[in-house]
Amino acid sequence: MTATDRFLKKINDFYDNLGYPVNWESKGSKRSLEVQFKAESGYFTSMIFSPFGEDIIVKDEWGRKQTIKATKGNLDMIKSWSENR
Repeated sequence: MTATDRFLKKINDFYDNLGYPVNWESKGSKRSLEVQFKAESGYFTSMIFSPFGEDIIVKDEWGRKQTIKATKGNLDMIKSWSENR
């Protein structure tokens, strides 16, 4: 299991334990993790995490994306999103 796999599993476990909708999707050899949040406006929004080598691409449903590393700081940032919602 790579660092990226462990990182995504930690995100999955964290949000799943909080009761957020979490979904894994696979297309061929590509896979992604989708976490659904309820925005302050009341609408639901999704963040999609896709491994890309040693990096992780984080996308929202509007197509904006950012590449991050599988670090503790980035994991803490992603976990903090649940506190902001």
